[in-house]
Amino acid sequence: MLFGTRLKKRVLGIIGLTLLGAVVHLLDTQRPKDIDLFSDVPDKPSEPDYYAVNSTYRTYDQDGRLVRSIQAERLLHFPDEQQTQLEAPLLITYDEQGRPLWHASSQRALIEGDGDHFQLNQNVIVWKSDLRSNLGQINKSQLRLLTDILNFDLIQDIAYTHAPVRLESDQGKMLADGLHANLKTNQIKLLANVRGSYVQ
Repeated sequence: MLFGTRLKKRVLGIIGLTLLGAVVHLLDTQRPKDIDLFSDVPDKPSEPDYYAVNSTYRTYDQDGRLVRSIQAERLLHFPDEQQTQLEAPLLITYDEQGRPLWHASSQRALIEGDGDHFQLNQNVIVWKSDLRSNLGQINKSQLRLLTDILNFDLIQDIAYTHAPVRLESDQGKMLADGLHANLKTNQIKLLANVRGSYVQ
C-alpha cells in the first residue's frame, strides 16, 4: 500500500513536470523573436589572400610591347572587395618605343578588380619622364603635378580628379580645382577656379 502511494506520487510528478515543460515550450514559441541588427556584419574584417613586398608588375600589349609598370613597397590583395592596396606605389607608362613617358607616385594606391582602374592617394606627384638633366636623371622640378587624389582609367588613357591640383614648372605655377588629363595626347584640362603666377 505504501509502495503504491509513492509510485502514484512519482507518476503524477513526472506527468506534472511533462505538462509544465510543454506549457513553457508553447509560451517560448509564442514570444517575439530577437532582431539581430548586426547579422550582416562579418565577424572579422576581410583578410588579404596574398601580399608582395618590393614588387614590380609589368603590362604588355598584344605585340609584346611594354605599356606600363607598377612598383610598390608592399601590395595587399583583398578578395572580398576585389581590391588591391599598394604602399609607396610608382606607376610608369611607356610610349610605343618602350621609353618611359609618365611617372606617378604617391603614398598609397587602390586598384579595382582588373587593374585598369586605380586611384593614387596622399601626396600624389606626376611628372613627364622625357624631362631629363644632363646626367640623364629625371628632373621632376621642370614640370610637376601635385594633388591628394588622382584617378586613372588606363583603358581610355586618362587621369582625373576633382581635388585641388598644383602644376609647377620653371616658368611658374598654376592652381585649380580638379583636372582631366589625356595621357596619349598629353593634354591637361583644369576644371575650375584656375589661377596662376609666372616667372618673367
